[in-house]
Amino acid sequence: MGRAPEAIERVELSGEALTIEEVVAVARHGARVALAPAALARVRRCRRLVEVLLERGEKVYGLTTGFGKLRDVSIAPGDVERLQVNLIRSHAAGVGSPFDEDVVRAAVLLRANTLCRGHSGPRQVVLEALVALLNDGLYPFVPQQGSVGCSGDLAPLSHLALVLMGDPGGRVYERAGRPGGPGTIRAARPEEFTGCEGLDWARATAGGRPATFRPLRLEAKEGLALNNGTQFMTALACLALHDAGLALAWSEAACAMSLEAQRGVRNAFRPELHRVRDLPHQAATAARIVDRTAGSEVLDVLLNTASLRRARTALVEVREHLLAAGLGRAGPVAGAAAGGADEVHGLLDALVTDLLALAPPDEAPGAPPGSQAEARPDPRVLAHAGAPPRAQIDGYTALVAPLRRRAAALLERLDREDLAAPPFARDAVVRALSALGHAVPPAPPVQDDYSLRCAAQVLACTHRALAHTRETVEVEINAATDNPLLFPPAPPPGLDPEDDVAYARWLREPAVAATLADLVLGGGNFHGEPIAKVMDYLAIAVAEVGSLAERRVAHLVDEALSNGLPPFLIESSGLNSGFMIPQYTAAALVSENKVLCHPASVDSIPTCAGSEDHVSMGTIAARKAALVVENVCQVVAIELLAAYQGLGFRRPLRPGRGVQAACAALEAAGVTRLLDDRVLAPEIARARALLRRPPPA
Repeated sequence: MGRAPEAIERVELSGEALTIEEVVAVARHGARVALAPAALARVRRCRRLVEVLLERGEKVYGLTTGFGKLRDVSIAPGDVERLQVNLIRSHAAGVGSPFDEDVVRAAVLLRANTLCRGHSGPRQVVLEALVALLNDGLYPFVPQQGSVGCSGDLAPLSHLALVLMGDPGGRVYERAGRPGGPGTIRAARPEEFTGCEGLDWARATAGGRPATFRPLRLEAKEGLALNNGTQFMTALACLALHDAGLALAWSEAACAMSLEAQRGVRNAFRPELHRVRDLPHQAATAARIVDRTAGSEVLDVLLNTASLRRARTALVEVREHLLAAGLGRAGPVAGAAAGGADEVHGLLDALVTDLLALAPPDEAPGAPPGSQAEARPDPRVLAHAGAPPRAQIDGYTALVAPLRRRAAALLERLDREDLAAPPFARDAVVRALSALGHAVPPAPPVQDDYSLRCAAQVLACTHRALAHTRETVEVEINAATDNPLLFPPAPPPGLDPEDDVAYARWLREPAVAATLADLVLGGGNFHGEPIAKVMDYLAIAVAEVGSLAERRVAHLVDEALSNGLPPFLIESSGLNSGFMIPQYTAAALVSENKVLCHPASVDSIPTCAGSEDHVSMGTIAARKAALVVENVCQVVAIELLAAYQGLGFRRPLRPGRGVQAACAALEAAGVTRLLDDRVLAPEIARARALLRRPPPA
């Protein structure tokens, strides 16, 4: 991993050393782009080879012949330039919504970089025009659908080339009078794009800088050099891979938060367990998750403060039901009923007071879990922390037992006929008794369900998939992927490599010129199978991150599984729905991902009258993978919110230091605890925005 993309201000293209982080920096953060002098020297030498081949009338695919099935049709010398224009226009047949701006910017960068290899044959001015598109902040309209991934991304790259040509069929998002620029990446609707014909290019650029881009007229080989390659599927791969890495890092933080919110078992993350299954990333993943819980009072103390809170809430309801029934202290009732009401309120006051000491309420709405400002636990709560589990259970049982006896006495008093207590009051006391019964486990917890217990094993698989994907994508972004490729001979000793005129003269020498046709190689580097395969793999691996996260959310909202948390993570559930529907949303996204994970790369539909009889569907695979990654980001955001909410019910105990840092990041983003139902879509969006940068350590 290189520098963070947002820290990269300038990228120099050599065709050999571009990184994924640099692609993201240009695509999303507006990093400026330059061309390496050594790359330009290679480009000029290759162009000289093209010119000599044209002079000699050599039969070269795409240079002096038609394309695809028409590869054997010779083109007259006077029609060579028209051939390139026709190629772009005929191939610009994409449909659907436009690619987002960051995808287009990444593809422009990658196309310029592959041309820097010096094997494609365009003039230097073509590369300079591509760089000018980026540095001027121009956003070409490129439809998403229409590529089968072989020969590369013909349709999308042709739409891009239309803008480079200033063709009437090209379209550009015109920012005149609107905010925007490379630093404000956006998707635009088709109707927001303006036709290239007659467009004031200087006015269409962003950022207020003088425009450097001017449309150019394509010459021999240049149309083919622009539209033949894998740059759109690889652009999608770069961005999806970057986003997947962030989602995976945040999923580990969310897992640690859920482990604490649910009061899970840390044994599943112990290093000795992972040493005996020594797969890459597994032990490190387990260590990162459990390290976030270091110093956790929630996990170190076996007293379940969430259950104590639920008991206190139920007892407060008892008081409200009694008052509603006219059974207040020294109320209007007479005789035995009056004395009974006073007795009940005395029992209630004592119980609530004790529970307030053991599990104090939040000091303010939205107070963060583990906040230094909130009340610290009663000494009795921490009295047995660090003791062996059985000793803790005995100690906390002794602490809670008197509360249970007094709650049982309260229930017995409510059941007497002389008081005529409302049934709602009795039901609330039963709930309080049940909560107190769960405040101390009968035995030390042993292990959790798989979404927690197996998290390190599953997430490690995704780490391995991302590593493999990165290896492939890093090669592809620096590869020559068009066809045919030209391999200019190295200049002889004594010839100045910077002297293009002398180099061209040497190429024309009969002994050299006779060998030049053999230096043009037709091949299949444009085939998108490498990207198609890893994008299908990436989608499957990342989808599992969302699947785990959704199951943990489902556990947190289910009172039967959440170890004392209230139903749907909200007080007064019933009146409030709490986190019921965010779990639905997560489930919907996970289910959608199951459909999207059907691999595109196993499909092939022959094209071009059967001459292209096996295609990769790589752009479809990359588009699907990008959508899977975005869906997973939303699911992880929902888990962050649910776990944050659940941790609030574990107060006054503090979570681990790493979990506290993740909670602080949510709070800094404007997330607050849910006390009553409110619209949660903005909260999910705020949590999702956090996944655009790494989680705090």
